[in-house]
Amino acid sequence: MPNIFRTKNVPFDLPALYQLSLRAPGQQFAELSTYTFPLTPSSLRSETTDASTFNDTQGPVLQNGINRVMDVFGISPPVFTIEGTTGWDRHLADGYVLTGMQSMQLLVAFIQKYKQLNQTQIAAGNSNLYALEFYDYFSTQFWQIEPIGPQIVQQTNDRPLLTYYRFRWAAIRPVRFPVLGELDAVARTFATPAEQAAANAAQSIGAMLIAYTPTGVTSGILSALP
Repeated sequence: MPNIFRTKNVPFDLPALYQLSLRAPGQQFAELSTYTFPLTPSSLRSETTDASTFNDTQGPVLQNGINRVMDVFGISPPVFTIEGTTGWDRHLADGYVLTGMQSMQLLVAFIQKYKQLNQTQIAAGNSNLYALEFYDYFSTQFWQIEPIGPQIVQQTNDRPLLTYYRFRWAAIRPVRFPVLGELDAVARTFATPAEQAAANAAQSIGAMLIAYTPTGVTSGILSALP
C-alpha cells in the first residue's frame, strides 16, 4: 500500500532562549534583575498532574456491578526539571563578559538571593513577597515559579572544567507576558555590544546584590561571585 502521508519542512525561527527574572513585591511589571542562560539547557522536562480521581461503588448488573464516580479537579501547573551546564568559555549571550564558571556562580547566587529576600520579608511580617519567573521562549511558556527539592550543582572527574546544574521548579501561575517580548529579548541578548553587555552584567549583579539587599546580607552573596 503506497504511503500517502508527507511532511513539509518548517523553518527554525523560534529562539532557544531561557531566562529567570526576579520581580519586586507589588511591582509585577518592574524587572528587578534577569538571568539569561548562556547555553541552551541540555534537558527541560515539564510534568503536569491530572488531579482527577475516582471511587468505585456498587452499581448495576450491566456495569458488572460497579459504578465509578469521578471527582474532577483539573490539571495542575507543571513542575519543571531543567538540566545543563554554563560551559567553560565566555559567551555571546553576555557579550563575552563572564566565563562559564562565573555564569554558574551568578545563577546560584540569583536563586539564593531570591530566597533570602523573601525570608527577610517574612521575618519582618511583610506578606508582599518577591516573585521568581521562568521564561521559555522556545516553547512560549512563561510562569511564576518556586524552587522545590534539591537544587543540584555538580562537577565530575571526567569533565572537571565543567559545572552542571539540575533544578526543579514548581510553576505557580502563568505569566501573561515576560519582561521582554521575544524579539526584544533576542535583540538584547544576542545583538548587544560587549561594552554594553558588561555594563548590563554589572548593573544586574549590582541591582540584585546591593540595591535590593537588606543591610548585613550582602557579604555572603558577594563572596560567591567572581
